Amino acid sequence: MDWQSKASDYFGEAKDNNPFITLKGAVGNEYGDIYGHVKWEDPDDGAYYGTEINVIGQINLGETDWNLYGQVFDKSKPSWGETNTMLGLSWDKSYGDTYLQVALAGHFVDATYKSFDADFEGGFNGGYVYFLASHKLNLFKQDFKLTWWQEHFFNREDDYLVLSGDGKDFGFNGALSVNWSFTKNLSFILSYRYAENNLGKQGYHDAIFYSLQYQL
Repeated sequence: MDWQSKASDYFGEAKDNNPFITLKGAVGNEYGDIYGHVKWEDPDDGAYYGTEINVIGQINLGETDWNLYGQVFDKSKPSWGETNTMLGLSWDKSYGDTYLQVALAGHFVDATYKSFDADFEGGFNGGYVYFLASHKLNLFKQDFKLTWWQEHFFNREDDYLVLSGDGKDFGFNGALSVNWSFTKNLSFILSYRYAENNLGKQGYHDAIFYSLQYQL
C-alpha cells in the first residue's frame, strides 16, 4: 500500500508504504451469493499490525435482479477497532462481460478507540450507498479486468465523526483497479485507492496499491 503524501504526512508510518496480505473467497447459487475477504496489514510490524474482515451477502428476491443485502466490515488496529454492519437492498446484473451492482442500506457501527475518551456509544450511524462496475476484456491476447467501486456514508453521528477523524457528515472511499491475468492462476493488480472525509481523515487522501494474486 503506497500511500501518498496527504496520507503519510497526516498518519505517519501507519499509512506510508505498508505491506498487506489478503485472502478472498466467494460462493453463489440461484438463491443468492456470499463473498468476502480477510486482510492482514503490516504483518511485519506489531505497532501497526491490523486485520480487516469483510463479508457481504445477497439473498435473491424471486426472479428479479433485486436482493436483500447485508454486509459486516470489521477493522482492528492496536489502538482502535470498528465493526460496521450494513442492512438493506441491492440490485445487481451481468451484461455479458460487464457486471453492475448498487446497494442502499442503513449503517450500524460499534467502535472502540483506546486513544480517546469519547461519548459515542455505537448504534445507528446514518445511511450507506455502494456501487460497483467491472468489465472483462482481452487485449493483445491477455486477459484483463477493470473494476471501479465506491461506497458513501451520510447522516453520520457527530460524536462518531470526531472519534473516527472523518470530520464531515458525508464521506466516501473507493478504488479503480486493473487486474492483469498473465497466467491461468497468477495475476497482477494495480489499484488507485482514495477517500474523502473517510478512512480516518477529513479531506482527500489516496494511495496506489500493488499486489500479486494467486487464484485457485
